[in-house]
Amino acid sequence: MKNSLFGKLRILIAAFLTCAVFISCDRTVVVTDGFSEGEVFRINTLSCSRNEMNIYLTNMANAYESTFGEQIWNTSAGNTTIEDAFKETVLAKVTRIKVLNLMAKNEKVSLSADEKKSIKKASKAYMKTLSKKEKTDLGADEDLIYEMYYEYALAEKVYNSIVDEVDFEISDDDARSIIVEEIFIKTYHEDTHGVFINYSDAKKKEAKERAEEIREKAMAGADFEGLCALFSEEDESTHTYRRGEMSESFENAAFELEEGEISDIITTDDGYYIVKCISAYERKSTNENKEAIINEAKRKAFEEKYNEFLPNIIANINEKEWQSITIIHDPEVTTDSFFDIYTDIMIDGK
Repeated sequence: MKNSLFGKLRILIAAFLTCAVFISCDRTVVVTDGFSEGEVFRINTLSCSRNEMNIYLTNMANAYESTFGEQIWNTSAGNTTIEDAFKETVLAKVTRIKVLNLMAKNEKVSLSADEKKSIKKASKAYMKTLSKKEKTDLGADEDLIYEMYYEYALAEKVYNSIVDEVDFEISDDDARSIIVEEIFIKTYHEDTHGVFINYSDAKKKEAKERAEEIREKAMAGADFEGLCALFSEEDESTHTYRRGEMSESFENAAFELEEGEISDIITTDDGYYIVKCISAYERKSTNENKEAIINEAKRKAFEEKYNEFLPNIIANINEKEWQSITIIHDPEVTTDSFFDIYTDIMIDGK
């Protein structure tokens, strides 16, 4: 369990740092004077207040803390703290919401009367979840929550209007996933420092001969699963693959196999494979893969239009105000339902 949690934290830290790196794509930062009191940043005609940032930051932080525990904030994130990396992630999210709101006019997108009614309902619902202390500490009132939900809904609608224009089709074969059993004979070793070192030519030849002997056993009718257990030099022998996940030589051979068929020796940079096809068409994984490919195409289409709009942006951040904002660590400030309430009312219609 400890190792599992540590692994999740490492992934989370990497995600925070990646977001922090790409913030520069979302904002042109110019530190200036002339901000209103409590104003964190300004993008063209739109502004973000300290109270608004506190609401976003607190809800997202409490949600992460409920998953990973309070110890997450004590975790190192390279040359920065996890809290600072998290702040940058939230800043990137809020910045993008503002930019999408500015794009709404270009995209001829606006909210309907019914959507505005739902936003009003969501604002009242969220305010009811806050204690008196939370309202005070966050600076939350119904008008501010309405404005935040309004911008969030408009940003979402702009995004959807762009990606819905994408007419992208993908064949079942291009999205096809297969299930295989494989025997792997490596052609490298790992030294005491974790560095991978390739075998000598002579040792590679021995590995190839061993792979050939194993394949002969398989072709003679030996139980393939048993051969995997006896000879394979990897932890798992059964895998589901989609196109693009493995080397070209592996993919070309594996995707040509019929169910029950065994491949020739497949040579890759890290060793030799003998592959048996268990399923030449794994429907569930293929459908998921098709959806993932289409979503990626939509994401790229959106990013292209978004990046085209960015030169129109003039953004200024109040560095002093931003640096003074910290995550509220208070057992009486536990609000984390800002986005859940939005989803329940705006998306699910509850």
